[in-house]
Amino acid sequence: MQQLKSHPPGTRRSAGWGLTEALVAMSVLSMGVLALLWLQGKTALAWRSQHSTEQAAWLVQDMAERMRANRGQLEAYRLDWGQTPNNLDCSNPCSLVDWAWADLWAWTREVQNRMPGTQTHIWASSSDPHHIGIALAWRDPDKALLESTNPPPGLNCPAQHLCYWVHVRP
Repeated sequence: MQQLKSHPPGTRRSAGWGLTEALVAMSVLSMGVLALLWLQGKTALAWRSQHSTEQAAWLVQDMAERMRANRGQLEAYRLDWGQTPNNLDCSNPCSLVDWAWADLWAWTREVQNRMPGTQTHIWASSSDPHHIGIALAWRDPDKALLESTNPPPGLNCPAQHLCYWVHVRP
């Protein structure tokens, strides 16, 4: 059996290695925690952006259904960016045009409740008057200086806004 040699204190070459290993382990662990925090932040931003797009899709579909219910007055369903329709009460019988304006007012109010600060735009297709474009534009603070890409004819998305648009044939 071999006997282990003991070194006199102060002459050991491995003095302090335990502390160095602990520091390296803490550094690696800190980087891992920071990476997880970064990933958590990116996930939260992506969820918020996806939630806005989901709300926009629901709101556009809601307006398309309102138009289908009042097909006789499709030309009354028009909004420019920033335009707010007047409040109309159609609880009593009203004309189809008034019904369309009441729909626009109720819908823009719902848009503002679900997505505050969002702008709306409804326009007729230049090639087919029975195709109606419905668009929503909102600022996405996570995507600064965003430019609209490939807008359809008749749609000029406001600068630095995300736009969600659909052509429907009610």
